[in-house]
Amino acid sequence: MGMRFWLALAAWLSCWPAVSAQAQEHVPVSDATEQLSHSWMTEEAARNELTEQLFEAALAQLHPDFVRLWKTLQRTPAAQRGPVYDEAFSTLARFQQRWRSLDFVAREQIGSMTLNLAGATPVPPGRDLLEAVTSLRPAVAEYNAVRSQVKKLVALPMAERWPSVSTPSLHEGDASPALDNIRDILVALGDLPRDHQRGDVYSGDIFSAVKTFQARHGLTADGVVGRQTQKWLNTGPEERARLLLRNLWRRDVVDRLPDQRYVLVNIPDYRLSVVEKGSEIFTSRVIVGQQLRATPILASEIRSVVINPAWHVPRSILSKDILPKLAKDPGYLASQQLEVIDEQGNPVALSAEQWSQALASGFPYRLRQKPGDHNALGRYKFYLPNNDSIYLHSTPKMGLFDQGARALSSGCVRVEKAESLAELLLGATPKKLDEIQDLLKETTTRWMPLTSPVPVFTVYWSSWVDGAGTQHFRNDIYGFDQGSFKSVL
Repeated sequence: MGMRFWLALAAWLSCWPAVSAQAQEHVPVSDATEQLSHSWMTEEAARNELTEQLFEAALAQLHPDFVRLWKTLQRTPAAQRGPVYDEAFSTLARFQQRWRSLDFVAREQIGSMTLNLAGATPVPPGRDLLEAVTSLRPAVAEYNAVRSQVKKLVALPMAERWPSVSTPSLHEGDASPALDNIRDILVALGDLPRDHQRGDVYSGDIFSAVKTFQARHGLTADGVVGRQTQKWLNTGPEERARLLLRNLWRRDVVDRLPDQRYVLVNIPDYRLSVVEKGSEIFTSRVIVGQQLRATPILASEIRSVVINPAWHVPRSILSKDILPKLAKDPGYLASQQLEVIDEQGNPVALSAEQWSQALASGFPYRLRQKPGDHNALGRYKFYLPNNDSIYLHSTPKMGLFDQGARALSSGCVRVEKAESLAELLLGATPKKLDEIQDLLKETTTRWMPLTSPVPVFTVYWSSWVDGAGTQHFRNDIYGFDQGSFKSVL
């Protein structure tokens, strides 16, 4: 990174708002003749590694102390930076310790801005300095790949003045003055070769490049430059770098993930994976909760697969969705094969007068949907204990999986390949498969316990770098990455 970038970053950080008392200006008091401590002076590699980690932590907006320290480092003469390096090491070390003590939910939501990082954590005596600094990195295999991509992003010639795209939806064959900016962005981000074929209409190389761009941003790769595609085209290098770095720490959950098989649901990617011995052995598209009924971050375990589940309608869905429909259409329950039950689960038959009284009093009953192909849970339900009444299940509305944005449910996770997932988790033998198929011919509910419970985690990994070095981003559907971030460049 050139000197121009570092000076621009220092200028930006000088106006970054304080977030807590710990973020207040604090410049180490040092004598003008004080020299850099011998270890930092002689260990250039360790010094550079610490500087890069501090920059990354400040850019990722993990904690205000990192911003303060970065400002301090830039304003301190090189020969007097020893105390700043010492404090930077201590702060990064304390951050890592406190980060690892956070629960799973707090990590995924980046709940680190108010952590108390006070206290000294010196370099352990006799330990190699570079090794000590390197150990402060997030424990993620693709750390170096992400660092490399972050460097490329902030060094882009257009990074300080990123083009803007604002146009009505652009379809193949259209002409538009926005094409020049779209080309420049796609070339800078590597989706379009510099020697591409230029033209006055939206077609050919640029149309193909937009589809590639859409695919790596989790959008429907149809080539139409609509609102969501324009949003990501307008997302500049510094924000992309910030998202990559924040998600490195989200994935620093190595101490929480088991060595044996587990299920991972990445909410913003609308994707479920089964991981075994570090390798993905199964994937499926999923539908997750809409913004106002978000799928929670959780760590649980799948204990049983329920074939032909009945759906016990949650009270929230009953009051928000079903009762308003019922007030307009008295035949709604019958059409959806919903039955009224009391608190003990016994069916209740209500007269017209009793219906009116029940609706007027807030409906003191529950609803249960009978098993079958019409059932909202489909034919498979994956039971996992949690406080939010969230589970994985199939669905009769398979067409919804073809949508790019699939935050559509009331919180539960709908699994496209539910049948295959059930067979995998149950370790289905030919005899077991025949049993399942026989059950699917009828509507009898059957609970099938797993031989061993399988851990399941819902996570919020909204960006990553794949094995080919390609950057991927997903929409921040629940707003976990919204904050007071200001332009770096």
